[in-house]
This record gives sequence, C-alpha cells and structure tokens, in this order.
Amino acid sequence: MDVSEVEKKLQEIEKDLRFCENLLNKEARMELAKRILEELLNELRKIKVEGLPAELRSKFSNMELRIRILYHRANALLSLQEE
Repeated sequence: MDVSEVEKKLQEIEKDLRFCENLLNKEARMELAKRILEELLNELRKIKVEGLPAELRSKFSNMELRIRILYHRANALLSLQEE
C-alpha cells in the first residue's frame, strides 16, 4: 500500500471508529460496536507500517490504542449488562 492508500484507509477506519464511540457513549448496540471494533483491528493489522511517514505511524498507533480501549469498554459494558 502506498501512502495515499494508507491515508484513505485510516480515514475510513476513523469514521467507523467514531460510529463505535457514539454507540458506546449511548450504551446502545454494544455487540455491534464490539464486532465492528474487531474488524477495524483486523484491518489495521493488514497495513504495513514500515516505510510510512512518522505522522502516519503515529496516527496508526493512536488509532490502534483507541480501538483496543473501546473494545475493552464494550466487553465491560456487555459483561455488566449480562449481570
């Protein structure tokens, strides 16, 4: 993937990430949010970070961290919902 393709992919992932954040803030459809977050993490793993500019690598790692945090939040909320 070249830099422009990676930028475009990260923008798409960012859009879906904001959607999941909104769902979790409303505590609605958490199972859907969890599923989307799993897919986003898989998409991020397909991107080769080597050779990317430092700015994109930083954005990539920040996005990965946000996804992981939201994923754990979704799991926690689902767990509380089951109790």
